[in-house]
Amino acid sequence: MMISATVSGAAQAPIANRTETAPSGGIPVSELKHLTATLPRHAPAMARAVPLVDFDAMGQALQDLNGQDFASNQPFAEVYKNGKVVARLDNGGGATTWGTADGIISGVNEPYSGGPELARWRAEKIAAALGGTVKIADTAQTQSQWEASYANERSLLDQAMAPYRAAMEAWRAQMDAWTADRSSETSTTA
Repeated sequence: MMISATVSGAAQAPIANRTETAPSGGIPVSELKHLTATLPRHAPAMARAVPLVDFDAMGQALQDLNGQDFASNQPFAEVYKNGKVVARLDNGGGATTWGTADGIISGVNEPYSGGPELARWRAEKIAAALGGTVKIADTAQTQSQWEASYANERSLLDQAMAPYRAAMEAWRAQMDAWTADRSSETSTTA
């Protein structure tokens, strides 16, 4: 809401030099002009907006999930060159590389979209490029094990994010209504 008030004759003389006394240091009422309060044209739709997301609750739900040790994040393999680890791959296919292994895998034109099949392919590609060896971890999963555990992990994440997604949909609906209100105002005044 915008509220405006002006003092008439303020440029003529400061209030302290006037003969009329100001009540306790304020502006004399006779010096005030009419007070108007206006809302911007888009305010009615926005004023109806309700808080949509409890960010604290959403953050806590995600933090709770983040503390879990998901199987897809467990090690699948390590690649060694001259007795040193140059790459670690997880069950989901994610890779962390060091030194000469950097840049060997790019994520482009890879034959698998994720999981242990991708992890194995990447590990073998890095080892072949460097003349290294691959050591499969005790926590390595098969593709079918990974698909089942990954589906469960996604379900847990979806549950944690559901309130946020619902809030975003509600926000989009409010913005659509606001846009429609603005469009109708513009078309009737044009």
